[in-house]
Amino acid sequence: MVAMATREAERPRMITADEAAAQLGVKLGTLYAYVSRGWLRSYRRRIGRQALYRRDDIDALRDLATAEGGRRGRSLPNASSWVTVAQPPSSDGSAYGVIVAESAVSSIIEGRLAYRGYPIEQLIARASFEEVCLLLWHGERPQAGAVAALRQAIARTEAPVKVGAALRAVGDDASPLLRLEVVMPALASLERHRGTRPTVEQGTRIMGVLPLALARGREGDGAGRGAGIAARLARVGLHAPAAEWEIATLDRILVACAEHELNASTFAARVVASTGADLYASVLAALCSLSGPIHGGACDRIEQMFGQIDAGMRLDECLAAFNVKWRLPPGFGHAIYPAGDPRAVLLKKEAAEIARRRGRRLFETALLIEETVWRHERLRPNLDFYLTVCARMLGFARGLPAAIFAVGRAAGWIAHSLEQYADNRLIRPRMRYRGMPMRHWT
Repeated sequence: MVAMATREAERPRMITADEAAAQLGVKLGTLYAYVSRGWLRSYRRRIGRQALYRRDDIDALRDLATAEGGRRGRSLPNASSWVTVAQPPSSDGSAYGVIVAESAVSSIIEGRLAYRGYPIEQLIARASFEEVCLLLWHGERPQAGAVAALRQAIARTEAPVKVGAALRAVGDDASPLLRLEVVMPALASLERHRGTRPTVEQGTRIMGVLPLALARGREGDGAGRGAGIAARLARVGLHAPAAEWEIATLDRILVACAEHELNASTFAARVVASTGADLYASVLAALCSLSGPIHGGACDRIEQMFGQIDAGMRLDECLAAFNVKWRLPPGFGHAIYPAGDPRAVLLKKEAAEIARRRGRRLFETALLIEETVWRHERLRPNLDFYLTVCARMLGFARGLPAAIFAVGRAAGWIAHSLEQYADNRLIRPRMRYRGMPMRHWT
């Protein structure tokens, strides 16, 4: 007995994540989920990034799981508390990597992006944007009949009179993102008196009307009618009728943009959804977050960079100017993907195919920028860079790459809002106070 007690005392009180996961018989991702749910607490070393766990906590959690079996989910704290937990911690103390909730919509694990478990590479290669919309909204791969029904619903969707009036009120000189924003209150005004809960049908209406907001001066003349969101977007955004290969390319671009876990715009959508506001309000909140230059201004800065280079500015001078103001070259670097954004790799292939059909001048400029930034900054391009390159090579006007991103991402915003409505709790995180200590007003 004494020997056993001695060995127990010699066991280290703190263990690593790998050791904790092994003792619980789970994967690391499951271990981190336990932390985010509040079932387990992690601790940081004084030096280094590695998180540690108390052995006693691991033993207690394992014993609880063994004793209560299937009842564990009801016995442990609610997973929807929305209390910010830093797991895993970031190396620079920033907010990146902070887990605040759980979702089944998408995942980014070890640099790999997946929608509902399907790798982004497979979806871009094999799925249409409508299939991806239904996948995100319902959670499973849709049947062919459901996809056809969605396309038919999109084809029948026209801009209501109130939407046309709102677009005329802001004028043709309004930015594309602003035109997308004004659509939401106009659509909401048609339904709020009904008191209906948010539905997939409302999501379909949003996806059908958003491209029409980009048809400057043509909201009521049939511009953009047709089956398929990419086809509708091509009709309103290109000066000439789009070829089938152009529509197919745009469809793959929309798939790449559709979803990306809990970024700023998606978080804004979920916060608004958690209040019980309608789906139009949630999408509007997400769109408004893109008006900020930190989250939504990259495409515009990339276009500005290409414009300066076309005007004769030296590339190194152009990049230096952006580095002074923004610290990073526009369209490069991503906190989630230190080894490179997989979406950029996929859209680079699309850009190469467009160059084969349309000429290589813009594509070769993009390659030169990518090579130069890598040589000097060791940064890889992100989605925004090759999204902008593809959109401009296809012939979309300046300002439209950001709008194309928003139309694509609206599918994800809708999915997250519907997920929030389905099992809702008001999102009310806490803040750490850093002001003056308690004092008296005398």
